[in-house]
Amino acid sequence: VKNSGKLNRFSADIKLMFSMLRDYWKGSYRDIPWKSIAAVAGALIYVMNPLDFIPDLIIGFGFLDDAGVVALCLKLVESDLHKYAAWKEVKEGGGQSTQAD
Repeated sequence: VKNSGKLNRFSADIKLMFSMLRDYWKGSYRDIPWKSIAAVAGALIYVMNPLDFIPDLIIGFGFLDDAGVVALCLKLVESDLHKYAAWKEVKEGGGQSTQAD
């Protein structure tokens, strides 16, 4: 998993989820159903909580349940997360297209 790039993608998705929650909380991004926000918040709280189904201290297995919860959440909110990523890219890029005409 380390060498496949899946870990990097997983990490990037979690960072994007945190960013989306932050922008939602600040009120700068509200184009998302509340169920998606609740799913993302719940998944991130579960991941950050050291007392979960399989304790994170168990080396090798402790993060399997965390990965499963985040993977399920990503499956549920994937389209909303893609919309947010596109919105964020436009916002950070100043609304200018980076593609050649």
